[in-house]
Amino acid sequence: MDTAILSASAGLIGSLIGGLSTFAASWVTQHKLLGTQTRMHHVGQRQKLYSEFIIEASRCLAEAWSHQAEGPEVISNLYSVVERMRLVSSSRVVKCAEEVMRGIIAAYAEPNRTFDELRRRVQARSEEYDQLREFTEACRQE
Repeated sequence: MDTAILSASAGLIGSLIGGLSTFAASWVTQHKLLGTQTRMHHVGQRQKLYSEFIIEASRCLAEAWSHQAEGPEVISNLYSVVERMRLVSSSRVVKCAEEVMRGIIAAYAEPNRTFDELRRRVQARSEEYDQLREFTEACRQE
């Protein structure tokens, strides 16, 4: 075989291999980047949903402390957030959210309490006072 043809073939094959490896490396990098961005987007969505639940649950708990519910609409926003959690959250997070919602419904059913009773429970670090703790820990683990 002619050395010129052999040199040209080797150069052509080397260029082809170099181009393919560059393409493969670029494709793998972009694929991993897209996967990471998608995961980060989903994490951000869950964080926003969990924050919305915590804000709504805190509002309901504070209201339930001194008011009795007049109808189911007092927890409708909270219920909708829990249902949205079912779409994207783990079963443990949803279970904890349901427990918080049950506690809020029970708090609305109890007689009205005074601010002094709240102060005493906070000082005693009562578990009833901190109904959102298990939920927030489940969210953090997820």
